Amino acid sequence: MITEVDETVRVGAVFDKSQTIFPRWFVWHGRKYLIRRVTFSWKVKEGINLNYHFSVTDGVNLFELCYKPQALAWKLMSVSPM
Repeated sequence: MITEVDETVRVGAVFDKSQTIFPRWFVWHGRKYLIRRVTFSWKVKEGINLNYHFSVTDGVNLFELCYKPQALAWKLMSVSPM
């Protein structure tokens, strides 16, 4: 069952030369989650802004993260057990 979250989180990510983003970990409610794998990524245009979405797993749960570059902010959009 998918649980909608829509909360700001801290994310550790690597940005490479080709402007690809690799999220590595995030902190939600004081707990650090290590990202074992990015299962899917996509971009969503909202007006003039382009947001980057990532489906990631820690091996137990599946999370959707969203990076909003115009705000330099990350959001946890949803979580579901695998």
